Amino acid sequence: MAQLMRVPAPEHDKDWVHDAVQTAIKLEFATIPPYLAALWSIKDPAAPAARSILEIVLEEMLHMATMCNVLAAIGGTPRLNAPGAVPLYPCALPGGVHPGLEVGLQGFSREAVRTFMAIELPEFRPSAPAATKNTFQTIGAFYTAIEETLSRLDPALAPEKQLSGYLGLKKVTKLDDVIQAIRLIKHQGEGSERSPEDTGPGDLSHYYRFGEIYHGRRLVKEPVNGNWLYEGPSLPPTDAWPVAAVPLGGYQRADVSRATWDLLATFDREFTSMLDQLNRAWETGSQDSFDEAVSTMSFGLSDPAVALMKTPIPSGQGNYGPCFRIPMS
Repeated sequence: MAQLMRVPAPEHDKDWVHDAVQTAIKLEFATIPPYLAALWSIKDPAAPAARSILEIVLEEMLHMATMCNVLAAIGGTPRLNAPGAVPLYPCALPGGVHPGLEVGLQGFSREAVRTFMAIELPEFRPSAPAATKNTFQTIGAFYTAIEETLSRLDPALAPEKQLSGYLGLKKVTKLDDVIQAIRLIKHQGEGSERSPEDTGPGDLSHYYRFGEIYHGRRLVKEPVNGNWLYEGPSLPPTDAWPVAAVPLGGYQRADVSRATWDLLATFDREFTSMLDQLNRAWETGSQDSFDEAVSTMSFGLSDPAVALMKTPIPSGQGNYGPCFRIPMS
């Protein structure tokens, strides 16, 4: 990706934008497993933190699917189950976004939420450092580069293998559709330059939703000067299983009990099935395959994940968690 980023903006061509959009897909996907790991470790699915994280996960799925549509529209095919498409956690984010930030798989904690806030850091915040030549400091800056390139190239957009419907996914059939889709992704993640709210009052972007969880208070706007502060009503404490950080490459068969390995293997098989369903959806333009993938994520993955999160590691360092890996054939 560093080589891709060294190409001067005026030289960003069709091949560059294909690679960049594929990286955006990988980037959006890379956020989902860490968010799901934190979500599933929360004991009460109705807890405010769990509800907020679930909404964020669904929007990240929408973002990934939207960029899959964009890639299909410009003649590409998303690679969702190919080698290298799935991050090996803990890892840096794809695309040179937030250099130095390591993202892992672990249970819910304030430390994990602080990492999530760093992932969703708004491009326009004064605290965001200036971008270097070969990296994008924020996801928003990365998407801005893609938007500017697509606006300049104005490619023909093919609808045949795009999908629509679930999660609010829409096809992109003209350049303005692409621009609006990219801006929606940015606003849902970061908010706009005018407000931390996404589409309307009370609908906070991801960074500020995670901020509420981290600070334990609702974000409110001061009526006099218009500043946004975490000084609203307090949120109840979040009770979660003590899920330890998953080691690089995940837990190995020789190091766990037979019952634990069965849960780990079941999760990895379901995860791989979901990736295959997603890949098939955009290879063939199959809405059914996309709906199956969303169903697998919602139901097939959560049961073995939660069972793992209730299982203590014998060393006493916490509980197990899912590894989100593709089994070796």
